[in-house]
This record gives sequence, structure tokens and C-alpha cells, in this order.
Amino acid sequence: MTDAPKVGQIVEHHFLWLAEHAAGQFEGRKPRPCLIIAVEERTGSAPRVTVLPITSQAPRGGTTALAVPRELNARMGLDPKRDGWVVIDEANIFAWPGFDLIPQPGGGFVRASVTAGFFTPVRGAVLAAQPHGRPRRIERDE
Repeated sequence: MTDAPKVGQIVEHHFLWLAEHAAGQFEGRKPRPCLIIAVEERTGSAPRVTVLPITSQAPRGGTTALAVPRELNARMGLDPKRDGWVVIDEANIFAWPGFDLIPQPGGGFVRASVTAGFFTPVRGAVLAAQPHGRPRRIERDE
């Protein structure tokens, strides 16, 4: 089952960080929750999906990230006792369903969805970061 991707959905993906990519790695070190921020529908081809990573690590200086409200953590499958962050600076792009997606126990790849109230500021942060060359994207299909 390959549920159709939609913005605002959370998937589990072997996210490849830019530092890992620069070091010559081809796959992310571990699967992590990621937020689908864009879906490009293509005629005759699978849709292209852009995901942002979600991490429990507080952002380092110079990193743009939005805090996940604690009440959303459990809904997203995160530890409700830990902080969560959506990193705006880095993105992975792949044809759906990418080879690095983790199937979910109930079938398909979608783990959860965020609320519109949370997605709207994430989208705004991404749009604000674009003139500064962010998020930097890694094409995962190559």
C-alpha cells in the first residue's frame, strides 16, 4: 500500500543530512520522522515529495528550526516528554514512495499528520528561508 502523499503528513524516512551527504554517504544513519512540506504532482510519473527532518536535538546556533508543541509530540509518534524540532534548513526530495521510507504497522507509509495550526508556521518559515538558499535540498533518487 502506498497512500498518496499530502503536505502535513509525517513519514518515517532515512533522512540524509547535508553533512552525511558531503562525507559521501548515500543513506541516512537512522530512520526519523519527517514532515512532508511539498508534493509535486507529475503527469505520467510518481509525485516528488519534499520532507523536512524532525529531531529531538535542540537546534545549534545558525540553524533554523521550529519547536513542535508538546501536545503534538504524541500525535506524531514522538516522545511526549522530549522536545521536538522541525529543521527548516535541510530537505530531502524523492519520488514517492522513496526507497528510504519505512512502512508503518497499519500499512502504507504515513505515520501521522500535523494540524493546520502547526503546518502554517512551518510553511511560513520555509518560504521566509528560500531567499537565503534554504532549505538546502538533497535529491535522494540519484
